[in-house]
Amino acid sequence: MRNFSYIFALALLFASCKIFTFDNPELRGKEEIKVSKINGKTIEFTATAKIYNPNWYGIKVKPSELDLYVEGEYMGKVHLDKKIKLKRKKENDIQATFTATLEDGALFKALKFATKKEIKVRLKGRIKGGVFIFSKKFEFDETKTVPGSSFKMGK
Repeated sequence: MRNFSYIFALALLFASCKIFTFDNPELRGKEEIKVSKINGKTIEFTATAKIYNPNWYGIKVKPSELDLYVEGEYMGKVHLDKKIKLKRKKENDIQATFTATLEDGALFKALKFATKKEIKVRLKGRIKGGVFIFSKKFEFDETKTVPGSSFKMGK
């Protein structure tokens, strides 16, 4: 009987890998970035966006770290500070806090982008998402053109 329960548990685990396949959530606009604090090489900001979760289950996006590129130039790392919950089969209005740790000279590089009307921002890396006890890391590589005016000091 004990062997049967182990086999059943393993079968359930392997089956769950097929059942819990992740469809990547989609960014559907309404992005806005508000800088709340600049402290040396660290920038804290809040980003809001509409994200659609096409899966039949809710997903928790766990704190992750991504590479940040602005206008094709590497600027540093961006860290998602707290997990985000995406409801199933729904467009979610998400507000998340991030901390960017910039490399040496990144603020100087950013000065040349300060007057642009639009800025191309790219985030690249691996994000960990999960459902209950099941989780998966997936590649994230998103490039967005954002208005320069969205980079204002917070309220």
